[in-house]
Amino acid sequence: MYIHKPPMIILSNPDKMSTYLQQKTGGATCTWRYLGRFVTVAIYASVALFLWYTLMPARHKEHAAPLSLNNPADPVAPVSTKNVVIYAATQFFGHPITTERFLATCPDVQNYCRITQDESEFDNADAVVFHNADYRGPNEKFKKFKAQRKPGVPYVLWSLESPSNDNFRPESHMINWTMTYRTDADIWAPYGTMVKRKAPVDIDLNAIWDSKKKSATWLASNCFTQNRRFDLIKKMIDNGFDIEIWGNCGKQAPQCTGVDNQESPCVLDLIKPYKFYISMENSNCKDYVTEKFWKALNDRMVIPIVLARKYYKDLGVPDSAYIAVDDFATFDEFMTQIKKVNKDKDTYLSYHAWRKDWQIIIGSGFSGWCTLCDRLQDKEKILKNPKSYKDVAWWHSFE
Repeated sequence: MYIHKPPMIILSNPDKMSTYLQQKTGGATCTWRYLGRFVTVAIYASVALFLWYTLMPARHKEHAAPLSLNNPADPVAPVSTKNVVIYAATQFFGHPITTERFLATCPDVQNYCRITQDESEFDNADAVVFHNADYRGPNEKFKKFKAQRKPGVPYVLWSLESPSNDNFRPESHMINWTMTYRTDADIWAPYGTMVKRKAPVDIDLNAIWDSKKKSATWLASNCFTQNRRFDLIKKMIDNGFDIEIWGNCGKQAPQCTGVDNQESPCVLDLIKPYKFYISMENSNCKDYVTEKFWKALNDRMVIPIVLARKYYKDLGVPDSAYIAVDDFATFDEFMTQIKKVNKDKDTYLSYHAWRKDWQIIIGSGFSGWCTLCDRLQDKEKILKNPKSYKDVAWWHSFE
């Protein structure tokens, strides 16, 4: 194909270049002079854009909220954030309440939310939290908090304990929000929960059976409780059911310096060879199901034995995941069933079939702090929806 190429023009006098270009373009504006102006404008525009994006105020930070305990597979949409300060007015069983420990399950939240026990920061706090077991009554410190409290700064009751260990009786309408294991709390802070899987998974049930070498075990520090659970456990032993007891109510665990810390890997190693775990709580209370039950189901792979089905059923735990004493008309019927489950492989593994369709989420009771940080983001909503409790005693009722 023939392509026409215009002849190269070589000018002996460079000063005639602009005259030549103007002649060839018919006087059009595409001349060196106008081209230079275009380049100058482009440079100014580039500088302006750079300054716009560099010097304009930064937008609000965004964060990905922690996975919901209700459905941890679905992340929560990012939300704009502001800095939040939570003042902890008490300790936690005599220990400091710190950002590092109590926001450990949501590290992203630590970018905009922190916990302090520095009384000098009380005036700047977005919320004030009281741990019920460490509350010692309206002393001078708390009288100051009452006199200096501000609208839109909620006072929060935080409790992980059962009613039998409760001594928090503040003045009427002092508390605005509750943060407890109860599902009807303002801030839900459970020890754990269960969620349905999006699709069933394969579980090697035979491997679970093969790993079980012993009958049942119980770790406890509180031996004498209002529900008299220890009496029932001793009666089970007297009727020929082998239960090894560790802790204050039994013997020292050989590989653990103590069994109070349920997070310790040695507690997992201690329990996992057993088929059953005695998961009887120290109190029979609404929604009071502690980490001992959830961890027994989760990585310890044992069948929990509990006192009453109602409390677990109300939390959505599948009926086939545990054995409840009150399912049986008599103690003898109960003993006959657990002895059968202990010996028969197929019956035992039927209590593990739920694992294909359900997932355990361990909450530890600290997850409420992450939720509290997010709830405090909307100051306007807090001011528009004031609330307080005339009496918090009913929050610790046994039913």
